[in-house]
Amino acid sequence: MGGIALSGHAVVDSMAELIGFKLGLTVSEDDLLQAVQARGAEELWPDETDSFYRYQSEAMEELAGILMAAFGDADASAVLASPLSMPRLMQEFPDLLEYSDAIDYTLQQLPRLQPVPGRNTLDPRPLIDEVKRRWGAKGALIALRLMESINTRVVASPWSLVRRTEHQSRLELRELFTSETLPLPLGLFFDQRFIDYLDANSAALAEMHWRQFEGLVAERLRREGLRVELGPGRGDEGVDVRAWDPQAGDDAPAVMLVQCKRTKNKVDRVVVKALASDVMFEGARQGMVATTSSWSPGARSTVEARGYPVQETNHATLAKWLTEMRTPGSGVWLARTAATS
Repeated sequence: MGGIALSGHAVVDSMAELIGFKLGLTVSEDDLLQAVQARGAEELWPDETDSFYRYQSEAMEELAGILMAAFGDADASAVLASPLSMPRLMQEFPDLLEYSDAIDYTLQQLPRLQPVPGRNTLDPRPLIDEVKRRWGAKGALIALRLMESINTRVVASPWSLVRRTEHQSRLELRELFTSETLPLPLGLFFDQRFIDYLDANSAALAEMHWRQFEGLVAERLRREGLRVELGPGRGDEGVDVRAWDPQAGDDAPAVMLVQCKRTKNKVDRVVVKALASDVMFEGARQGMVATTSSWSPGARSTVEARGYPVQETNHATLAKWLTEMRTPGSGVWLARTAATS
């Protein structure tokens, strides 16, 4: 099978443009190289930008998928984890061949799906409803799984112009590690693209800028439904984030005070004791010391022995938050359809 000859420079540029177009992130050549090395895919990456290399289309797709997954794309991660659709469907539906007519019908009708008014998405519900009418709830569920699999591959494909989100501008990845600027004018504290990236690269939590870390913690509390105030970042006297019950009045005490520690060292008992004092002084319900590392045994024993209302949020907790907050691999479909309802 033939291939295409590309210079190393062209490969780098095409992959950087792909990440920018699909994910809205501006990445450097070093960012790309580090992602390739971290995932053991050096054989797909050019050694020299001035040399020429012959790439098969499958190799380019694999490289694109690895890089998109590395920078936080859930659809690309799903494709890499399960590159073949039918075997996966047969695992879920052992009697899949009995619904071959439903599969054929679904594939024939896919090009006829209509866009959702006012949105750059397709609505699969009419097709799912028709399959359900002809082949029952199970046939509809099989059709839905097939459509989800195809959709995932279309979004993740480097050859398609389909992308999940059309960002108004691109965000430079380096800002996660260097910038004190947060997207406060948008009513958010932390950009979703950084959340997706960190979910795929949780080791980078300890390297992110301390102000971005404060923004991440504030954004998590905001998504939990609290009214959140992020401190100035400097001169905050130990409290980085305050959060209130959304129904509380303006003069009500905060329900939670947060101290953020972006560090590789363990948080010691002095930090915990200081926040516990602030919690009691302000009449808050609870405190949280959030860290990209973890608490020291002394900090935990102090909280337990003295009954301080202070909770630990450590690296493992943050990784769980990121998974819960990341963009789901829903592609360009409308919200998932309940095929069996």
